[in-house]
Amino acid sequence: MIGLLLACGSGADTAVAPGCEDAYDVTWESWGEGFFTTYCRSCHSASTSTRLGAPEGVNFDTSADLVQWSDAIRLVVLEEQTMPVGGGVYAEDLLLLEMLLECGQ
Repeated sequence: MIGLLLACGSGADTAVAPGCEDAYDVTWESWGEGFFTTYCRSCHSASTSTRLGAPEGVNFDTSADLVQWSDAIRLVVLEEQTMPVGGGVYAEDLLLLEMLLECGQ
């Protein structure tokens, strides 16, 4: 697992998950949607006609999709690093993805 070496919280007075107290405020709206548009939706979207082998129904169009597929995303992107095909995800984006999956949904 990629380590979370972060400082700087959101400053909000809301309860946060254990281990997320010092994480940046990474949410679907603030970061996740752009990440999935850049790296995933060309194959994993309900509106794409060129899935290139991506399983039907495995889409990343909404924050609900992120929640539904979070375990699979964690496995293939963060642990196995077999997605996206061809790699190319910046290390910083992998850290932010981990934060999104752990703290920002």
